[in-house]
Amino acid sequence: MAIKGLDLNQQHHPVLNACRSLASTLHSKQIITWHSTQLRLIQLIEHFPHILSGEKTGLDIFVGDEEIAQTFQQVKFLLSATKTQHIFHSICQHLQLQYERQTKDDNSFENYRLRIFWLTDSHCSDVLYILDLLLNLSEQTGLLTDVHYADSDPTQLANAQQTFNTHLTNQTKKLSIIYDETIDLYDSKTLEKIPFESFDIILSANQLLGNQDLTKKNSLISLRRLFVPNGLLLLLELVHVPLYFDLIFGFFDQWWSSDNNNRSLNNIQQWTILLEQIEGFNIIESTLNQNESTVIISQKTTSNEILQTLNERKNQTWLIFTKDDNNNKNSFSHILSSLLPCSNIKIFDIHNSTLDMICFGISVLLISYKQVSIIFAWQLDQVLLNENNNDLAFKQNEELLREILSRILQIIKKSSPYFHPFVYILTDNAQFNNDSNLKIIASPFIGLVRILITEYE
Repeated sequence: MAIKGLDLNQQHHPVLNACRSLASTLHSKQIITWHSTQLRLIQLIEHFPHILSGEKTGLDIFVGDEEIAQTFQQVKFLLSATKTQHIFHSICQHLQLQYERQTKDDNSFENYRLRIFWLTDSHCSDVLYILDLLLNLSEQTGLLTDVHYADSDPTQLANAQQTFNTHLTNQTKKLSIIYDETIDLYDSKTLEKIPFESFDIILSANQLLGNQDLTKKNSLISLRRLFVPNGLLLLLELVHVPLYFDLIFGFFDQWWSSDNNNRSLNNIQQWTILLEQIEGFNIIESTLNQNESTVIISQKTTSNEILQTLNERKNQTWLIFTKDDNNNKNSFSHILSSLLPCSNIKIFDIHNSTLDMICFGISVLLISYKQVSIIFAWQLDQVLLNENNNDLAFKQNEELLREILSRILQIIKKSSPYFHPFVYILTDNAQFNNDSNLKIIASPFIGLVRILITEYE
């Protein structure tokens, strides 16, 4: 969906205004203060004698003791939950306003999905409020939502799945969730299994603590590959926090710099510089707060010139099966090519492409590119059925059905690519409805497509 109409440059934009005022609003309310964590800190400090005596390590305290581990999760919840909820409230409010500006006859959100990648290591309870926001937005606008929820702790992930399933009873058609425990931001290979430009919003809550800037930079580049132009990257990170935070997180090696005894936290200027060094981000905003996580908001560029230089565009290609007429700027192939997200485009002409050429070409491209997308539009250029060419029309349709499309899917399955290509089938009046001029000869093609796609998935 690419957050429809979202432009952080606009002066009176509800999302940007909400994000810019977030820090001052929360700071004035003092939602997260010493007092809100004091009781939990006391519970943690009670275990210090065991650490000082050498009986246990800090990791033993936080991971080995169920009660303390739960307390630690509550502290992390306090650090990020409120801001996360405010951000998504602003986004949902923006989308609601966008919908209300549409005419009543334009159900523009019903064919859209909002895709969210959620990276967390805290308790799932802070997500329930946001799920309710998204469900309410769906009720009002028809917008569907997909959430890819990643937590490296299998116990917490299982708890989240059970909690969400209970909370979303009879709501799965409006909001779907994929659960993932394999994602590690410091291991780019774990992110490579996700197709390029799959998300509109990526939220990372306190996932980039510690490590050197180069490692963080590589992690941010891996995340940038996953969200669409105009998409939002929302980072919640501890930036400038009071000294007592050392009592909470100081037992973790990542909290301290490997070069000296100082904290390994980046300040807001360092975060800004780090994001500016990464090509593809054109807007960077932040909301600083001393008592909780700072929100750093980045938006991916929509400049086609810049996008074509990024790895996520260089490593993908599009195959178009249509009539090749590039000399005509008004031709279907030329118009379609201009709408595609990358310039790596291969056209198989319906009149000049043999089955051997197609098989060889697809096999090579599946090896050469990480992500391949296929648009099969030969049906649009098929010989029309009339009194004089019945045999030719049926013969060509049989070739499309039995040989070309089936063979394409067989090659893909045999090649076992890292990403199975997205396959788009374009037809013209091949499906019966009350308002269409049904073309009988194309109807069997639709039937076969449905069968093949079911097996392909």
